[in-house]
Amino acid sequence: MNTRTLLAWSFLISSTALLSGCNPAGANDSETAEAAAPEARVPVATTVAEQASITSSYRTTAVLEAREEADVTSKVNGIVEEILVEEGDYVEKGQVLAVLRDNEYAIQAAQTQAELQSIQQELKRMKNMADREMISADAYDKLRYQVQIVQSKHDMAQLNLSETRIVAPINGHIAVRYVKTGNMVQQYQAKTLFHIVDQNRLQGIVHLPEHELRHLQVGQTAALSVSAYPQQEYTARVERISPVIDTASGTFKVVLEVNNSENQLKSGMFAQLNLHYAKRDNVVVLPRYAVISLDGSHHVFVVNNEGVAAKQTVLLGFETDENVEITKGLNAGDEVITTGQNSLKDQALVEVIKPATSVDTATALEGNAP
Repeated sequence: MNTRTLLAWSFLISSTALLSGCNPAGANDSETAEAAAPEARVPVATTVAEQASITSSYRTTAVLEAREEADVTSKVNGIVEEILVEEGDYVEKGQVLAVLRDNEYAIQAAQTQAELQSIQQELKRMKNMADREMISADAYDKLRYQVQIVQSKHDMAQLNLSETRIVAPINGHIAVRYVKTGNMVQQYQAKTLFHIVDQNRLQGIVHLPEHELRHLQVGQTAALSVSAYPQQEYTARVERISPVIDTASGTFKVVLEVNNSENQLKSGMFAQLNLHYAKRDNVVVLPRYAVISLDGSHHVFVVNNEGVAAKQTVLLGFETDENVEITKGLNAGDEVITTGQNSLKDQALVEVIKPATSVDTATALEGNAP
């Protein structure tokens, strides 16, 4: 082997030894760098559990009805000569709504009036004769009874004459006008004249499931809303509760009195009702979306001062659309995660983000989600 070959082998061996001595040091440096890097934290939004009031409610629907409404019918046969009101008009009890032709009834009243006057004169003459015992008492009594019969006929004729003026049976608004001038109306025939609805006093009838009976009492209030005025809330009150359960549906009937002092609500409106059963004050309340529910159990994540999220099981009390009552497992003042908690594990490291609005919070968390 020549000198050049020996030098080449000597350089190769020296390089291999040098590289073998450097490898352990490089590995240790990498492990140290990884140990020194901070663990990644999950961005979340939080809220503080507060003491507040909460109301237990039951949401349902109802169709508003007038407490008083009536079909106006004619008590005599006749032809309509004049109509004095139109649909939408407010009328008071006893107000004349329409007039029927009264010629025939006026003639009948005049005839019975003449008959009555004639027989009353005869009765006076017979009384004088009876006082002087010129006629029998039996003959006098028969004439007296005949006067009563004619008087009754006259009263009926007068009543029929007065019934040609159609009057309102209740206070309210004319909801429907069926009749037109010149129409022939029949005695006591329905839906031939008017339909009146009293809008000042409305009610809502709901049928609730049997298990809600123990919660309900007369006098409890309900919040009511309609699509015509979505930004306005009205007040209703439980007026009557049926004492029986419908065996077919398993429900019971509840009648609600609806306050319509401003006369905005109308009969027939479809209303959303929120019945308030009971109210609890000074209880721990959280937003509903802060609670994670799974298989009948509920839990939340509470953040401590070191940014560690601890999973805590809680028990719920009253619930609304927005909030829930926490009866066990949480104290007022605890910082609870409201956004980002669904992907967390117990004792996870978190970073609390508190932007200006909830929309910004959601955006920030979506952008930083692991």
